[in-house]
Amino acid sequence: GAIRYVRQSLARLQKFKECVVVEKIECKKMLCLHVCTSWNSTYLVLDIAQNFERAFVIFEEQDTNFRAELERGEGWPSVDDWVSMKNLKDFLKHFYEVTLHISGTSYVTSNNFFDKLSEIDILLQDAQLNSNVNFNVMAIKMKNKYDKYWGDIDKMNLLMFVACVLYPRQKLKYLEFALSKMFSSENACEMMQKLKESLYELFDEYKTQLHSTCSQSSVPTHVSLGEPQQKSKGECNLCIKSVSWKIVVRIKHLNWINI
Repeated sequence: GAIRYVRQSLARLQKFKECVVVEKIECKKMLCLHVCTSWNSTYLVLDIAQNFERAFVIFEEQDTNFRAELERGEGWPSVDDWVSMKNLKDFLKHFYEVTLHISGTSYVTSNNFFDKLSEIDILLQDAQLNSNVNFNVMAIKMKNKYDKYWGDIDKMNLLMFVACVLYPRQKLKYLEFALSKMFSSENACEMMQKLKESLYELFDEYKTQLHSTCSQSSVPTHVSLGEPQQKSKGECNLCIKSVSWKIVVRIKHLNWINI
């Protein structure tokens, strides 16, 4: 309400800027309105607004209609409101950072997508246990909205889990742990079994391509899903130059997804 009031006219905005100068607030950004359906937009608004708490106090002294206007609507922001705003801003910051991370275009994001998704899920679960009633109600609404898109494990894209397993820092054990925190044990076990079967199929597909390429080079090779034998590993290394980098990297990963 306070931000909307200031932004409603250029005269009010100019007066508010003068208050910012008086209080020697060095924030280069200015108050902005938010999109009520976007969590990231709400975070950006709160992140900027918290810098101008003192400016709002000065502005209220100079604009006699400011407090009256707010009290007719959402009410005048108290000290507790500013504290709650800071807590909400810190909470929403996680969502903002996750969005930036998985929306990058200059680096690979597929391997981190599930990791960030599970981070949000656990964050929302913990938020629903918050002692603050208003915060608790907000978290429940956010969790319901989240579940609309990510609450059914069977509707998730399997490739998201495959990318997670092929990432050296995560693998099967991490994925199994994360799924057990997000869903029931039964659903988690079913998805893990489905995922392992898909990984075996993927491995067999690349093994066939590798065997075919090595045969053309007259170099025998044997690839197993179990612990790689020393001889097989040496033979595979001889074939590396004759296959694409993409195939080699994926086969290496599949050799230690269970580690």
